[in-house]
Amino acid sequence: MNMEDLFKKIRWQLFIFIISTALIAVSRHLSPSTWIDGEPNYLSWLPLSIIISVLLLCGRVAVIPLAVATVTVYLWVFSAESPWLVLLFIGCILIPVIVVCGVLRKVVGRRWRHDIMGRNGAVLICALGFATPCLIKALMYFLGMFVSFPDNLSPYFGMTSYLFNVIDVQSLIISALVFSPLAYYSLRILLSPSFRRAVWLVQIKPYFSPAGRAKTVSWFVALCLLMWVFCSPITSELFSAYMLPLLFFIFTVGVRSPGANLIAILWAFSAFILLQCNRNFVHSINYGPVLAFTLSIFIAFTVCLYYIIRSYNRGARLQRVWQSHALTDPMTWLPNLRALDVHMKSHPGGILCCIRLNNLEFLGRHYGFLMRAHCKSLLGQTLSVHLRPDERVFQFIGCEVLLYLREGNHEKRLHQMVSSLNDRRVPWKEQQLTIEYMASWGKIMPVAGELNRLLGQLSYLAEQANALEPVIGLDTQPESVMSVTSGQVELFQKIKQALDSGQLLLVAQPIVGRSGERYDEILSRLMVDGQIMMPDTFLPIITQCDLSVYFDMQVMVKLLNYLSSPAAGGDKRRFSVNLMPVTLMQNGVAQRIIRLFADSQVDACRIVIEVTEEQAFSTAEHTARNIQLLRQAGFMIAIDDFGTGYSNYERLKRLDADIIKIDGCFIRNITNSTEDVIIVQSICALAKYRGLDVVAEFVETAEQRELLFNLGVDYLQGFLVGKPELLA
Repeated sequence: MNMEDLFKKIRWQLFIFIISTALIAVSRHLSPSTWIDGEPNYLSWLPLSIIISVLLLCGRVAVIPLAVATVTVYLWVFSAESPWLVLLFIGCILIPVIVVCGVLRKVVGRRWRHDIMGRNGAVLICALGFATPCLIKALMYFLGMFVSFPDNLSPYFGMTSYLFNVIDVQSLIISALVFSPLAYYSLRILLSPSFRRAVWLVQIKPYFSPAGRAKTVSWFVALCLLMWVFCSPITSELFSAYMLPLLFFIFTVGVRSPGANLIAILWAFSAFILLQCNRNFVHSINYGPVLAFTLSIFIAFTVCLYYIIRSYNRGARLQRVWQSHALTDPMTWLPNLRALDVHMKSHPGGILCCIRLNNLEFLGRHYGFLMRAHCKSLLGQTLSVHLRPDERVFQFIGCEVLLYLREGNHEKRLHQMVSSLNDRRVPWKEQQLTIEYMASWGKIMPVAGELNRLLGQLSYLAEQANALEPVIGLDTQPESVMSVTSGQVELFQKIKQALDSGQLLLVAQPIVGRSGERYDEILSRLMVDGQIMMPDTFLPIITQCDLSVYFDMQVMVKLLNYLSSPAAGGDKRRFSVNLMPVTLMQNGVAQRIIRLFADSQVDACRIVIEVTEEQAFSTAEHTARNIQLLRQAGFMIAIDDFGTGYSNYERLKRLDADIIKIDGCFIRNITNSTEDVIIVQSICALAKYRGLDVVAEFVETAEQRELLFNLGVDYLQGFLVGKPELLA
């Protein structure tokens, strides 16, 4: 040991000596006491709690300064007595405590002093709370048989009544059991800034958050009111030990309100006030037995309370472990998408990045699945050194991981990270693997359902990145993306910007019946760069980039705005609207549509919802449920492009719809194809039997019109009866 370490140890021991001397002197003065059989006796000898707490806090390094401090205080207190008798008295206190602590260190291990309300709680309660006080009293009683002590010390060495000795033991147990945690936590909060901050963040702040503040304040008010009643100057049996169960109930409930460890401190503080200020315990002729019984109740409840605290802490610890596992991918040990959702709620805004390991799929087929997990886990460790405190790496599907960054200089940082990653090699079983990294990024918008859409867009963009431009920004202007990305990426950028800026146009194509009755199908167009983009161009991109729900909801809102506007005041037409397959697969879509119509006060019976055969015959839970809810709300259901996919006569028998739209492939050549005539005629016959209307699409000639009406078709749609016109 060098001189610096020696001086540091001496300074620490000197500090322990000073603080122990002060605390032992003050605690002796504050110790609650009473008179038993004409002799003064302590209800709780607080110096014992100071001795135990200092040993718990500092360990064996505190033995010498603590012993010197105790000797100093009591040689001064009993200055009129023989020093050797005072030393015997001090030895009876310190020797059992030190021996028990040594045994605990031997049995439990070096961490015997840690987590006194947790895993080691039961052992510490038995050893320090019960065994130590009993050993102290036994050693005093044994010395009292052979050594004559002066009058002011002899009662503690067994030279008095049986009841005095019982209460004396109880006072030592209460001091060790009840007040040691108070002294321990108070000293630790005073001496350790990190522990002080942890107590504030974990034990205090959560219970005064807006969600739990009312409950915590109510608990404190109830406790203060009851303590005021107990310590009031009124002498009454009602305010004596008979009301203690009410206090115990409040503290039992409080384990969940102010927090488990904080409850131990508050209980010790409350017990001190009761023992020091409540004189109603004396309200009985048999004062000694009643007092002994009351102290026994204090001891028993303290043990029960500590057991509840230990159980609660264990449950809370297990809950944290389970929550951590629920938010962690078991293979890569990276936070999962659920963790991303939680992180975004606590850190709103920000930038979400998708980093793609381009050739990981190919390498994984050769090296196995564990190699893929290893690469992602190593990627998370590598990126973590570049991140700020509130930035995280998250596991994503396939060959991608997600990166949450704070806004500001994020694009430059992401370029640097990807460049650094591409310069590295991944070690795997004595091999150095080369992984290609590409990335995309986009700003997180605080909109419901935005995350899933954003993830799909970023995943798509990351696939389109290349070696010339390995990082693509979702919010980058099309001009800057055009030169380094494919035409499909450029098209996606334009489509997204058009949707975000409200450049969606609605056109209506008439569907006319044999008697002239009609309704119109709503078709969509996009205004992009001053030109109209047709659905066959933008719908595949919308589907691929998970914009289906967003697009369909925009169509619905725009149609409702028209129907609610003065321009449509005299327009009583019905309209049919197509819903994309992905839209109906989403949980809650039907409720959103119904709520939109209710808010706009538009009758649902004016709308026909067109779905594909695949959706109509789907057994998927959300799709079938959404169609059912829409039909129950008053919407009519039409099956679009009937006859091209899943339809057959068995399915048509149980079809739950209102309209069948025969696909154009059966209509274009119907005047020259006997097979098409037979197919359409059979569909119409069975539809009539089921009470369904039949619509024929792509009708372009008068000859087709006459033939289709003769076959039983109810409505025609095509350029012959009307071209799409812009909806005003």
